[in-house]
Amino acid sequence: MQSNTPKQKRPDLTQLPAWDETAALAAVAGDADLARELVTVLIAGLPAELTALRACAARRDPQGLAEAAHHMRGATRYCGVLALDAALEDLERAAKAGDGGRMEDNLSLVVSEAERLTDFFA
Repeated sequence: MQSNTPKQKRPDLTQLPAWDETAALAAVAGDADLARELVTVLIAGLPAELTALRACAARRDPQGLAEAAHHMRGATRYCGVLALDAALEDLERAAKAGDGGRMEDNLSLVVSEAERLTDFFA
């Protein structure tokens, strides 16, 4: 049965800030030092995380890709990186659906958002 409710389209992720300090602070009960520490640790781990995502994509391993994206979201949820988190969520969903075209597009978006975040703190 089809729903008559229109599918909500995700906003353009580039319209979200690379880092949302308010969201980061909310996630850590207002502890500014902890918020900065968490995002710093996230950024330091991005190269290895992106390598893992790319390796899964190269192996055409949607299950591994979904798991790797889910793992990354464990960190992004607490760092105020809303655009990167949303891109990872989309990648995870595409991988779970086995949609190769969407996986490729969403992986590119994850990489772009990771670069934007890294540049923001450079």
